Amino acid sequence: MKRQSSYAKDEGKLYLVPTPIGNLEDITIRAKKVLTDADYIAAEDTRTSGILLEKIGVHNRMISFHKYNSKERAPELIKLMKDGAVIAEISDAGMPVISDPGYILVQECIKNDIPVVPLPGPSAFATALIASGFDAQPFTYYGFLPRKSSEQKSYFEQMNQAKATSIFYEAPHRLAKTLKNLATVLPKDRQIVAARELTKIHEEFIRGSVEEVTEYFAQNAPRGEFVILISPNTEAPKQLSWPELIDLVNALVEKGESKKDAIKQVAKEHHVSKNELYDQYHQK
Repeated sequence: MKRQSSYAKDEGKLYLVPTPIGNLEDITIRAKKVLTDADYIAAEDTRTSGILLEKIGVHNRMISFHKYNSKERAPELIKLMKDGAVIAEISDAGMPVISDPGYILVQECIKNDIPVVPLPGPSAFATALIASGFDAQPFTYYGFLPRKSSEQKSYFEQMNQAKATSIFYEAPHRLAKTLKNLATVLPKDRQIVAARELTKIHEEFIRGSVEEVTEYFAQNAPRGEFVILISPNTEAPKQLSWPELIDLVNALVEKGESKKDAIKQVAKEHHVSKNELYDQYHQK
């Protein structure tokens, strides 16, 4: 067990600083102060971050830290913090660690007893969620999905059955193909939202059924980064008949399960009485 007191003493530490996801005016007073006071700023893209830092008047030294150099760069940053340096880690936009390599640095800090101090702030998926019109509790965030259709479909099967709102990111040049894959799994009337360019001048929400949104982007070229949200599955689970449940028990028995364990498993998975299923099974 480890106990961290973020401000117990003056020492090297890592700040996780969220940055605006579009509108640079969304930077917080605290974020600006931390970035100003930090000894170093670990940035996913120094060019992109440089635009923000210039606008808010921060000129501290930036260190490149992205997914291609994170494993090599992390030990260097750990050494700096062990020597007393304060480092602020930022991503291109939004919350560090979410869909960026910050978690590697966080893990190393925890291993080395270096305080990790998170700041609250903007996140694209949370921003889209609260404006989607879907229930925000619970939700499941998937980040960027695999590019292969077969791998995507396994995720879409999960989303199709989920009782929570499902959220993932997609790039504009892959969106149309991804929506076509989605349409092969979800019912065509399932409601989804495609949110783009959040907090920017061209911010837009396209709401409709899977069929409608897929058709829309087949005819209109997607532009900007997208957050895709899928409404929860509100259909009541199908209640199987006793003969169907008994067939499931028999299938498990044929695979080597004992009758007792097979009945217990099927009863639990399908929310029926174990004793009733036992009686029905032995009557047959």
